[in-house]
Amino acid sequence: MATRHEDSPEHKKAHDLAEQALDKAADGDARKARDLIEEAKRIDPKIGEEMSREAAEDQKKADKYVDKTDK
Repeated sequence: MATRHEDSPEHKKAHDLAEQALDKAADGDARKARDLIEEAKRIDPKIGEEMSREAAEDQKKADKYVDKTDK
């Protein structure tokens, strides 16, 4: 369930910027990724914690998928 903080327009904007930063990093544009994440952190200083949690959850899902396809 989303908290009031997670429903705020600022948080949503910061989350969108952080997602864009991940895309830029995946494309190899580290400078743009860094700029986007810094902007996201200025808008919502907690965004880094959330993105870390999401990345860990995504990694667990990927690991389960790999384990299932290897058998």
